[in-house]
Amino acid sequence: MQSVDESNVPLTINCWPSVSGNETYVSIEYEASSMFDLRNVVISVPLPAFREAPNVKQIDGEWSPGMTQEIPSWNGPYFFIDNSNRSGSLEFIVPPVDSSVFFPISVRFTATKTFSDLKVVNVAPLRGGPPPKFFQRTTVITENYQVV
Repeated sequence: MQSVDESNVPLTINCWPSVSGNETYVSIEYEASSMFDLRNVVISVPLPAFREAPNVKQIDGEWSPGMTQEIPSWNGPYFFIDNSNRSGSLEFIVPPVDSSVFFPISVRFTATKTFSDLKVVNVAPLRGGPPPKFFQRTTVITENYQVV
């Protein structure tokens, strides 16, 4: 699914970088739709190489430098977003840089519901006989979810 209509997306991300003097202040907020509870949430923010890690001023969740400092990750609160934390924020300070370096922001998550809520109710055998036993697991997994 690809959309620019924010009412169709399960998670919106806003990022406001602003340079002031010798620092760039970055404020990032997320808001999750009530249609899904999101699991394994990771928001990856690209950064240029700095000598020091960003100075995190406020965060809902956890901040962890990635394998390189160029792509640190903001892990959503307890890696799970539900009715108790549908919105959250992250604020950090880095040396002055052009605001375009913070994009695209990549997002990963899973959910146990789909947009259609389609379910299999039974399975019919091909050659007659009793219906076979079956198991159903519904999962949404992001493949390419970016904020550009």
